[in-house]
Amino acid sequence: MTRKTIPNFANASKLGLEFGLKREESFVLEDKEKNPFGKKVSYDGVEGRVWFSDDYYDDDRIVAQMRFKPPYIIEAEKKKVQVPLKTILLYHGFGGWALKKGQKTFEDQQCPVQQCTVTDDRRSAETADAVMFHHSPSKPWTKRPNNQIWILFLLESPYHTPGLSGFNNVFNWTATYRHDSIIVAPYEKMVPHDPDVITKKQDKNYAVGKTKKVAWFVSNCGARNGRRQYADELGKYIQVDIYGACGPNKCPRHNAEHCFNMLDKDYKFYLSFENSNCRDYITEKFFVNGLSHDVVPIVMGAHPNDYKRAAPPHSFIHIEDFDSPKDLAEYLHKLDKNDDLYNEYFQWKGTAGTVNTFYWCRICSMLHSAPDHKPISYRDINRWWRGEGVCIGQSKWKDQPERKQIIDNYFADV
Repeated sequence: MTRKTIPNFANASKLGLEFGLKREESFVLEDKEKNPFGKKVSYDGVEGRVWFSDDYYDDDRIVAQMRFKPPYIIEAEKKKVQVPLKTILLYHGFGGWALKKGQKTFEDQQCPVQQCTVTDDRRSAETADAVMFHHSPSKPWTKRPNNQIWILFLLESPYHTPGLSGFNNVFNWTATYRHDSIIVAPYEKMVPHDPDVITKKQDKNYAVGKTKKVAWFVSNCGARNGRRQYADELGKYIQVDIYGACGPNKCPRHNAEHCFNMLDKDYKFYLSFENSNCRDYITEKFFVNGLSHDVVPIVMGAHPNDYKRAAPPHSFIHIEDFDSPKDLAEYLHKLDKNDDLYNEYFQWKGTAGTVNTFYWCRICSMLHSAPDHKPISYRDINRWWRGEGVCIGQSKWKDQPERKQIIDNYFADV
């Protein structure tokens, strides 16, 4: 029920990850197709900004990047001029990526820009337009050629990724779940069907038939953010049923469908507790285990503002809205006794959904746009990734000063 330390990208659709080829809820960005944003897609202009900027801090730019086609490609297509391919070298090979070699991935996904090819042949190290690293290499095997872009892809929290202190001025782009990455790669991306509609009258009472209070599926009992201790304290004041290695209840992974059916049928709340309290670190524990089921997710992990940015309004409960587990339990008891209040947490259903963010399509479009922008590199990528205010251990976010990345603090000209 929980994710392994190193994600298996071959199971992308199962986990709700967006980095493979298959996803049930995916949609195709074509003029003839209707997309979840409620309007036809046009490639003749850029809606929003596609590059990270201090002035555009709160937007992950995903939608703009999905719709983006560099002007020179639009012009070339009008003149029927061939657009050269951009080569992407996978430094760590194809293992874990649900990809096909060559141009096939971009064609199959019907990307707005398909002039890219993927390889794991290191003989192209000097000529590739970009090199993608799953995590930091132990030592760069070569000096980065001029105009080549090195991309660092990270999906785990800083607590579970290698140190990057030896890689100053090495990487040009980041591709992580953080919304201040160059390419934002979230575990899930939720969008409203209509931005003006945030609630919808529900035809069911989500409290009916539920006799149990709080459930938690968990296998890692030693997370450094103290989630197990918080759950144990919460359990002193309200029923908390822990399934897996950290509790007395069992529901095997191979029987996941049964476990989630039980969750929908019997429980009112679910502990969507991450293993790390880090900015933007919101995984399938929230989107899949919690939000996609008929329970109210109780969250611990990212900053409250990060959850508000990632999820529909009034769709979850953050532990930091309460001074203590006891106070949280009192509120849960209040919801348990009042169906109207409880059902308010489900009024978002039918107003928003998850979409495929077409990670590789966005990479391709951005690579073709890169020559129009000043080359940059992260002068201190370790500080950007795990510096002050990124992760807080067992502290509370409300006790931390608001952290805003200042672009000039982290980037240097190449």
